[in-house]
Amino acid sequence: MRKESGKTAKLKADKKKARFIEDLVAEVTADFNERRKNRIAFERQWELNMNFFAGNQYCKINGKGDIEDGGDEYYWQMREVFNHIAPLVETRLAKFSRISPSVCVRPESDDDEAAIGADCAEKLLTEVFTSGGAEETVRKVTLWSEICGTGFYKIIWDNDGGAPVGEFDGKPVYEGAVKILSVSPFEIFPDSLYTEDVAELKSIIHAKAVPVNEIFDKYGVTVAGDEVGVYDLCEKSFSGEAKSTLKNSAIVIEKYERPSAEFPNGRLITVSGGKLLYYGDLPYKNGDKGARGFPFVKQESQIAAGRFFGTSIIERLIPVQRAYNAVKNRKHEFMNRLSMGVLKVEDGSVDVDDLAEGGLCPGKVLVYRQGSTPPEIMNGISMPADFNGEEEKLLGEFVSISGVSDVSSSRENGYLKSASALTLLIEQDNEKLTGAAERIRRSYLLVAKQVIRLYAQFITGVMAIKTSLGLNRTKLSYVTSAALRSDDVYLENDNEMLYSDSQKKETVYKLIESGLLTDEKGNMEPSVKSKILSVLGYKELDGKKGVDRLQEEKAQRENALMRKQAVSVEEIDDDRIHVTEHTRYVLGEYEELSEAEKTRYYEHIGEHKKRAERNENKGE
Repeated sequence: MRKESGKTAKLKADKKKARFIEDLVAEVTADFNERRKNRIAFERQWELNMNFFAGNQYCKINGKGDIEDGGDEYYWQMREVFNHIAPLVETRLAKFSRISPSVCVRPESDDDEAAIGADCAEKLLTEVFTSGGAEETVRKVTLWSEICGTGFYKIIWDNDGGAPVGEFDGKPVYEGAVKILSVSPFEIFPDSLYTEDVAELKSIIHAKAVPVNEIFDKYGVTVAGDEVGVYDLCEKSFSGEAKSTLKNSAIVIEKYERPSAEFPNGRLITVSGGKLLYYGDLPYKNGDKGARGFPFVKQESQIAAGRFFGTSIIERLIPVQRAYNAVKNRKHEFMNRLSMGVLKVEDGSVDVDDLAEGGLCPGKVLVYRQGSTPPEIMNGISMPADFNGEEEKLLGEFVSISGVSDVSSSRENGYLKSASALTLLIEQDNEKLTGAAERIRRSYLLVAKQVIRLYAQFITGVMAIKTSLGLNRTKLSYVTSAALRSDDVYLENDNEMLYSDSQKKETVYKLIESGLLTDEKGNMEPSVKSKILSVLGYKELDGKKGVDRLQEEKAQRENALMRKQAVSVEEIDDDRIHVTEHTRYVLGEYEELSEAEKTRYYEHIGEHKKRAERNENKGE
């Protein structure tokens, strides 16, 4: 009887678990369908933007909310496309490709360990952003934000990333690494379309079409496959229009729920094909103060007040593009009338069908009825000036709306002979893009925060970080999760849209001429000279080839060592650099140094100064 009672209890527990899973899957699926229904208007606008960018500019959104072709009014009307949207967006993307934020980390305190940890975090961010395809991910997200108004980064931990550390059961084991993915807005479903920030959402769904074999490889669950639309995520997408679809695939729905009183660590629920793939806490401690949060960062082209999704510049350009296509086509039709002529004939005097079919080809024998008025070309038709005026106005609207103008080829700018005037126009163009560029830079910061937090969560033991020193040299640093205590990141460089490369170089030349970069004797510090060559793009001309930087690093290591023991001056030391670095350290740590430590630093600095003075006297 006890065994039967145990079996009965197990059966009840299994039924309860199965019912819970069934209800949970049904709840998540219904929630996804409701969010997709509420977001349909945004999707159609994004699809319209993509069509206009690709050159399909005679489509429109009908009363049912579907994309359809605008259709011809008359068979003879021209429907050519004069795409100005694509080059304008491509120009904006080219300008944004100059954005390369220098991400720095502030130490959480003024002690040496915090400073070393912040330095390791900076090196870690540099390695992440310069390797592993991060630059390509930024390019893709920026493309989505420019076309659809919003793009997303997804920052996850990849257990199969990083360097191999061994084997287990015959399979390689890796140390793991952060992976930054680009996500299209078609795959993101917030719980509210009117909440502006991702962090303020209660939940967010990431849904995408995935081949069923990949689902099985990742989750070990077999799901029935079907043909799924890549963008609308509809099974068996309707025909009659070219749609991007994946065959033998299923929709994987990942629902992220923010931590709450009921679920302190939040929840991640993954379902597909009516089956539960994963259920558990939010996996990443990527929020403030170690809290768990959403692994997404939003990047917008233009902010829409009170809305989650941003807007694209294409939305503003579509009416102008439609009008421009209409003007150009009507203009060409009018030119055809001028060149071919409009023939006036008396009713019944000629074979109209033959004339309509063959037209007035050169040498044509035109037969008309005897006694009737001969056919003649209508005169007095000329090109109205309004066509040219309207075309020029529309071209001006393209420039004013997009914030981009081709200064080098614009007819109006052909009269500008002054280089300063052309530079001013370029500066004005860049200033119009400053806001969008700043939003890209802000997304860098948010991504950098999550990168540091994930490494702090998942690093086990010690991880090696490669740092490029230039000149085909690489340095290895080592970091532990305990060292990554600070995630207070900031951008060291200014917005790239504020200053062009030529402006930076011109500023450097002016600083050199003014004497601000030299001492009272007119000598320039080697480190300053090296940085100037780097800014000007001639780093390979630096004769010292990074020696000054190595001297600085050696002096910094001596600073840490002299807290415990005396350090002697070595023959290879550059006295000037060492004096500067040691003095900077003593002034920064003056309050924390004991008298004995101060004495060691003073004696060491004194030796450098004496040797420098002797060398100077020998030179004289």
